[in-house]
Amino acid sequence: MSIFKYIFFDCMETLVDLHVLPTSRDYAAWAFEGSGVEELWEDFDAFHRYYILSKKELASQLPEYADYEMKLRFLQLIKLSLSELGYGRMEATADRLRDNYWKKYKSVCYLRQDVRLALPKLGKLLSMGVVSNFMVMGGIQELLELTGIRNQFEFVVTSVEEGVIKPHPAIYGKALQLAGVKPEQVIFVGDDYINDYIKPAELGMYTICLDRYDKHAGLERRIRDFNELEELVGRITI
Repeated sequence: MSIFKYIFFDCMETLVDLHVLPTSRDYAAWAFEGSGVEELWEDFDAFHRYYILSKKELASQLPEYADYEMKLRFLQLIKLSLSELGYGRMEATADRLRDNYWKKYKSVCYLRQDVRLALPKLGKLLSMGVVSNFMVMGGIQELLELTGIRNQFEFVVTSVEEGVIKPHPAIYGKALQLAGVKPEQVIFVGDDYINDYIKPAELGMYTICLDRYDKHAGLERRIRDFNELEELVGRITI
């Protein structure tokens, strides 16, 4: 009998993909263009410079592995570039940027066909949960709803809700607590070599790397799509 009881999945670029992998300029443009507050900055390049600076400033101020909601980055950006604005207008501007960013982000997300077809079959073998780094509160849950797969998962754990990012042990610990299982009873699947393959394995989980673009050809447990995942999980849970 199989010892496994759960599959934990990363979300972005594992369950949900983006049509275009965004750069820093893309993220900044998603917030800036069409926000209705563009005139507050000289131009987009100026906004982008402060976007980068705000990320660095927050990284230097917060503890290692700490996470925060995306709105905080925009507030930091505004404080750095528009210090003369009153608090209320800073808040309102940050909300406009954050909402515009999130609308654009959602518009480039989609679900691959192999994921859509495999998940119901995997769910018949094991319970499933999601453990993901993400900076929008409730964002992963919304993306799973929009792509029609939220009901496949018993729970969703995100870094913005827990306040720490993978590979901090606390975020994996929260998932184990919600699942009510030991690490050795979990299969962890994701595309990030450290966050989804190495660290969960160090904690005792059976890890599988989703390697759609052959970046890690030498790994022992590697799949290139969810069809291969379905076959592998079927073998090891017999």
